[in-house]
Amino acid sequence: MKKIFVFLILGLLIAMPIVAAASVAEARLDWLESKEESIEARQEHREAKLKYQGNKTDENEQAVVDTGKESLHAALNEAEAWLEWKDVAAEENPWISDDLKEEIQNDVDINLEKIDELREDVDAIDTKGELFVVWLNMVGKYGELLTDVARNNGKAWVEMAEERIERMEEYEAKLREAAGDDEDILDDLDEVLDELEKAEKNLGYAEVEYGSVTVGHNPIVNFHEGNQRMRSVRLNLQNAHVNLRQAFNKILMEQ
Repeated sequence: MKKIFVFLILGLLIAMPIVAAASVAEARLDWLESKEESIEARQEHREAKLKYQGNKTDENEQAVVDTGKESLHAALNEAEAWLEWKDVAAEENPWISDDLKEEIQNDVDINLEKIDELREDVDAIDTKGELFVVWLNMVGKYGELLTDVARNNGKAWVEMAEERIERMEEYEAKLREAAGDDEDILDDLDEVLDELEKAEKNLGYAEVEYGSVTVGHNPIVNFHEGNQRMRSVRLNLQNAHVNLRQAFNKILMEQ
């Protein structure tokens, strides 16, 4: 019975969070297809500009405007598909909270509204000058979109790491109970607790950095710092996992 118990522990221990819903894959495929279309539209716009540079006729200038509008619309379609993919991936992720899912949904809705407004701006373009102004505005809005997605991704990573730490703490407690008075095994489990404590500390710093990822407040720097902390968290969890496996194997050998 005890051997069956430790095998169950191992099975839980090596299980990793997996989000493989078909709808997530489909949403990602839609984004990849829209990305290809956007690349093609940008290429057509570049060719139109080159043609205009070689022969500055009214017809060629209009072609620059028309292909530019098509390119901007394609870029907006790509951004929309990307947001929808991120939204579906968050919704079907069982390892993040409902509150975070709702926060991501709200940010997606806000950015989709911005995309609809930008589509109207693109439709109203008549000249090359207007094309440039709208493009510049789109760059700024895209930066806001990236900031929102980066912040939400960071928060999701934090929540998944928190779940992982909690599960490993549960496994450590079960293995400690099975270890009895074996000092060698208990030393391994003490190392586990030490690494989990470090992971929680690094995770706290990461959460603060990701929460600071907002437009106008060095979002790139904050996101980078958060990622650095998350790399430390992953290392701590890897070390804890190694010690858990060592403790498990030693318990198994005693059976």
